[in-house]
Amino acid sequence: MGALVLIGWQADIELFKSIHSELGAMAPASAVAFVFAGVSLLLLRPDYDGTRLGSVARVLPWVVLAISGMTLAEYLLHINLGIDELLFRDPAHEVQAAYPGRMSIIGALGFGLLGTALLLIRHDSRTAHRLARLMALTTSVLLLMGLLSLLYGRQSLYARPIFHGVALHTIVALLLLAFGILALQPARGFKTLLASAGAGGKLSRRLLPFAFLTPLALGWLRLQGEQADLYQTGVGVDLMVVAMVLLFVSVIWWNALLLDVADTKARRAKAALREAADEMVDLYEHAPCGYHSLDADGVFVRINDTELSWLGYARDEVVGKLTFLDLLTPGNTNFFEESFQTFKFQGEVKDVEFEMRRKDGSLLPVSLSATAVRDAAGRFVMSRYTVFDITERRLARQALARTNELVRLRLTEIEQIYRYAPVGLCNFDREYRYVRINDRLAQINGFSPEAHIGKTIWDMVPELADHLREIYRPVYERGEPVLDVEVHGRTHQDPETDHDWLASYLPLKSDNGEVIGMTAVVLDITERKRTEQALRESEAAVRALSMTDPLTGLANRRRLDEALRSEIHRVQRYGGRLSAVITDLDHFKRVNDEHGHQVGDSLLNEFAHLIRAHCRETDLVARFGGEEFVILMPEVGVAEALACAERMRSALAQQIIPPLTQPVTASFGAAELVPGESEGSLLRRADKALYRGKAAGRNCVVLAEAETLVGMERRGA
Repeated sequence: MGALVLIGWQADIELFKSIHSELGAMAPASAVAFVFAGVSLLLLRPDYDGTRLGSVARVLPWVVLAISGMTLAEYLLHINLGIDELLFRDPAHEVQAAYPGRMSIIGALGFGLLGTALLLIRHDSRTAHRLARLMALTTSVLLLMGLLSLLYGRQSLYARPIFHGVALHTIVALLLLAFGILALQPARGFKTLLASAGAGGKLSRRLLPFAFLTPLALGWLRLQGEQADLYQTGVGVDLMVVAMVLLFVSVIWWNALLLDVADTKARRAKAALREAADEMVDLYEHAPCGYHSLDADGVFVRINDTELSWLGYARDEVVGKLTFLDLLTPGNTNFFEESFQTFKFQGEVKDVEFEMRRKDGSLLPVSLSATAVRDAAGRFVMSRYTVFDITERRLARQALARTNELVRLRLTEIEQIYRYAPVGLCNFDREYRYVRINDRLAQINGFSPEAHIGKTIWDMVPELADHLREIYRPVYERGEPVLDVEVHGRTHQDPETDHDWLASYLPLKSDNGEVIGMTAVVLDITERKRTEQALRESEAAVRALSMTDPLTGLANRRRLDEALRSEIHRVQRYGGRLSAVITDLDHFKRVNDEHGHQVGDSLLNEFAHLIRAHCRETDLVARFGGEEFVILMPEVGVAEALACAERMRSALAQQIIPPLTQPVTASFGAAELVPGESEGSLLRRADKALYRGKAAGRNCVVLAEAETLVGMERRGA
C-alpha cells in the first residue's frame, strides 16, 4: 500500500493517493514508513534468522521510529524540519492535516508504537514480547477510534486534533501492520486461542468479526437516522440497544447450537474410540506373541498377558519393578547391554535371540524385534518389543546344525557316510545340475542317485524348480548361505501327497572365493508337521470335553454360563428374544435310594435324550447339576418355551424307562428375558417357577412371574 501511494504521488494518480477526495490523501512520509515497516515485518519471519536480510530487519524499525519521532517533534515544538514535503509537494493540501504533506498525529503516534514493537519482538524476553503486544493492541484501539471518526463524521472524534488529516487507507494499513505484529508473536494468549482448532478457537473466530462489525454498523445506521430526522436521540439509543440485544442473542444461540451438535458428535466418536481401544487392548493382551515396552533404563513399563503367561509372573511383579536384564541368563546379559545401547542409537533391531529365565527358573528361548520411541527432540524415550517363543524352532535348528556338522565331517572322510546320511544331501554346480546326491534325497525325489547326476532341478523336480531357484539366488549371487527354509510340495515318488522339508543351502567356493556350486541339506519334516497338526486338533478336542457333561453328553455348567452371557449380550445389543427352561426329575432321590445310582444315571441319560429330541439344533441343553437341566432357547418367546416344555413333560409321563415299572415325571419352570435383566436373574426366575410347580404337586409346567428391573436389582442387592 505504501508503494502504491508513492507511485500515486509521483504519477499524480488520485486513486492511489486517496481512496476518495473527501477521505484525505496519505502523506508521503506515511507511505515511506509503511514500506520500511512492511519489509521489516516480512524479514522477521523465522526463514530469515541468521541471514543478512534478517540483520536488515533490525535496522528498518529505527527508520520508522525516526520518521515518527521527527513528525511528533514538529507538532509538539511547532517547527518544520522539512520532512513533510521532502519527496513530494502538497500545494493543493491533499493531505488534510494541519500542515501540507504532514502525516496526522495519530499516524505518527501509531508508527512510533508499532516501530518500537518491531524492535522488541526481536528479543527472546517474555517481557519484551508482552510490551510489543501491548503496543500493537494500544495502536489498534487508537486506530479504531480514528476509524469511528471517519465513519461518524466531524461531530465525533474527528473534531479532536489528534485525528486531523488521517486518511482511511492509512488507518487500514496501520491496523494490518498491528495485526501482523500480533500474528508474529510466540504462541501465547489470545493469538493461541484465536488459531486453536478447538471449540474456543472456532467460537472466537465466529464471534469476533460479528462483535467488531455489528456495533460499528449499528452506530452508523443510528447516526444516519438521526441526521435524517427519522427519530430523536433517545429513540435512536433505544433502537440501537434493542437491535444489538436481538443480534447478539441470535448469534449466541446459533453458536450454542453448533457447539451442542459438535459436542454430540464428539461424544459419539469418543464412545466408538473407546470400543476400538478395548478391542485393541484385547488384541494386544491375547496376541499369539509377546509384547513389552522398556523405558530408557530398561525397566518394564508394559507387558501383555501372553508374555506374562510364558514367564509365569503377575503383572505387578514385572511392570515398574524388573528390568529386562533381570530376566536374562548371565550369558545373555553382556550381549543385551551392548546391543541395547546400539539399538537406542539406531532405533531398530530384528530377530535377535535371547534366553529368558522364567519365574520357576526354567529357560525360555525367544526371538526379539524392537523399535525405538523418541520425543519431538529426537531423544530416546522407550522401546517396544515383539517376542516370539522359538523353543521348537531352536530345537529343530539345533538338530539340523548337528546334522550339518556331522555331514560336513563325513563328506571329507567317507563317501559312504555321505551317501547314507539320515538327511538329504546333494551338490549343485552353477547351472543347477546335480553333481552329487545321497540315497536319502534321491529317495525323496523318487529317482536313483545315478539318475540325478548331470540333470538339472527342472529335470528331476519340475514342480518345485522355479521356487527352488528363487531360494538359491542369495547363494549363487552373493555367496550367502540360506538356512532353515521350509519347502512345501510334492515329489515324483509320491505325487498325491503334500510334503514338508526343512532345508539349508550352503555356497561352495573356490580358493579365490568364487561361488562354484552349492550344497543342499534337506530334512523331511512331514511327520513332524502332521504331529503338530494332530496336537492342535487334540487340544481342540480337550476343550470340547471340558465343556461337556461326561454322563449325558450335554453341555455342562461352564458351557451354559458362556452361552447365556453371549445370548444376553446379543439380545441387549441387537434385540430379539431369549427364553430359558429349567426342569427337574420328580422324586429322583427315591429312584437312587430304591434302585441304586447306576439306574439313576441311566434315567438321567434317557431324560437328556428326551429333552434333546424335543429341542431345536439352535437350542442349548445343559446339565445344570444333579437331576436339573437347563434349556436355552434363542429367539423364542415364553409361550413357545412353555409349549415345548409341555411336550417334554407329556412324553416323559407316558414313557416307562426300564428297570422302572412306573412312569417318571418332571417339573418345568420357564422364563423369558426382560430388558436389563442379568443371566443370574433369568435363571433364578425360572428356578422359582420350577419350585412353585413342585410345591403345587409336581409333573407340571409353570411360567415364571414377571419382575421389574428395579425390583430385581433391589433383591439382588
